[in-house]
Amino acid sequence: MAARRIPLVLLACGSFNPITNQHMRLFELAKDHMQSTGVYQVVGGIVSPVSDAYGKQGLVLAEHRVAMAKLALQSSSWVRVDEWESQQSDWTQTLVAMRHHYNHILNDYKTRTHNDSSGKPTVISGSSPQMKLVCGADFLESFNVPGLWLEEHVEELLGHFGLICVSRGNLHPERSIHDSDILSRHKHNIFLLTEWMRNEISATEVRRALRRGLSVKYVLPDCVIDYIQQHKLYTESSDRPSVDHLKAFHSDNL
Repeated sequence: MAARRIPLVLLACGSFNPITNQHMRLFELAKDHMQSTGVYQVVGGIVSPVSDAYGKQGLVLAEHRVAMAKLALQSSSWVRVDEWESQQSDWTQTLVAMRHHYNHILNDYKTRTHNDSSGKPTVISGSSPQMKLVCGADFLESFNVPGLWLEEHVEELLGHFGLICVSRGNLHPERSIHDSDILSRHKHNIFLLTEWMRNEISATEVRRALRRGLSVKYVLPDCVIDYIQQHKLYTESSDRPSVDHLKAFHSDNL
């Protein structure tokens, strides 16, 4: 009988504005790494786009970001889009989103049977599922920004859940951990991995290219490009703050 593994669900939170091939690549990298430990069996992945209340300039409506993510993930047999966070009237903190998604998977995966890499059935009914947040090294650096995170949120996120951090560019996640007492204390639950097939896709650069009428083929899935063109997203006018948005900003900062 194959060794029992801990069922693991991977979660990625973010704007997905728009979702890129690199976003989806993170899931595959994280899955390969976690299963190579011999401890975990990845049983699912969740893409959780932020709501419109996030308020970032150039953020297209959640209905479009969700639709594009669903189109992009049509070919995935294990990663899905969850709309809950995108439908909230207020911005949802990362830990709150994790709690929500974790509560929903607890009963879904307890009694399922999965196959390990050898193809033999692996019984995981005796193991409680875990959830870990998939992120880039830039996200890990954010923990060291004063006042950005509540300390109790970081404690729970790292202590109860955990991170899978994929390196990108010249960022050094090891340094971020070294510089933080709280990250160092939980480093056993921070999994660092490197994408050796470098593909530095930036959603900001994608939006800039679209705004300028440049090609983004092979950077985004064709179905996402078609959707963007059909709905006229990421044009020069769509990235400009609306009058209502500016009024709201100024009234909030008086």
